[in-house]
Amino acid sequence: MEVVITGAAVDQDTIITVADLKAHLRVTHSAEDGLIGAMRSAAIAHVENHCNIKLGSYTAKAYSPGFYPSYFSKGPVTAVSEVRYQTTATKTYSSLTVLSAANWFTDLISSPARIAYRDFPIPYEYAFQPVVASCTVGYTTIPAPIVHAIKLYVAHKFENRQEEITGTISTRLKMGMDALLNPYRVIFQP
Repeated sequence: MEVVITGAAVDQDTIITVADLKAHLRVTHSAEDGLIGAMRSAAIAHVENHCNIKLGSYTAKAYSPGFYPSYFSKGPVTAVSEVRYQTTATKTYSSLTVLSAANWFTDLISSPARIAYRDFPIPYEYAFQPVVASCTVGYTTIPAPIVHAIKLYVAHKFENRQEEITGTISTRLKMGMDALLNPYRVIFQP
C-alpha cells in the first residue's frame, strides 16, 4: 500500500533541538544556528528516506488496488482508523463507502505493518487505487540510535560541508550510520 502523508509536518524540535545539536558539535555561539537548523532538516529527511519511516506522528492515507493482504510502505504504522473503498467514478475521500471494521484486520507489530480483509465487496472496477485506509504513521518517541544518527550526520556535514575525499575518490559517509539505522528500516517490496 502506498502511504501518503495528509497531516501537517511535525515541529522538528520534538525530534531534536538545535541546542542539542550545538551541544553535540560544541558550538557555543549563535552565528550558525540557521546552518545547523538546515543541516538538521537534511539529516531528518535522510533518515526518513533511508529507513522509509516518519519521525513524529502523522495522519496518512494508504492506497491499495484492491482488497488484497497488503503491507504499508512507510512505518511504523501505529493505528488504522478506517478503511473506505470506491464504488463509483467519484474519487473524493468523503464519497467513498466505509468498510465495516469487522471485515479488516491489522498487524501493527510486524515491520512493515500489514492489513488483510475478509467478506469484502467488489470495488469500482475502473479505479486504480479503490481501497483507502486512514492511518497514523511515525515514531512518537524517537529511538536513541536514530537521534544519534542525526547527530552524526549533522556533525559530519558541519565539519566537512562536502563529500568525504579519500585520495582522488569521493566516498559516502562512513560513520556507522547504517549500523544505527538498519534495525529501523521498513523494507517494502510492492
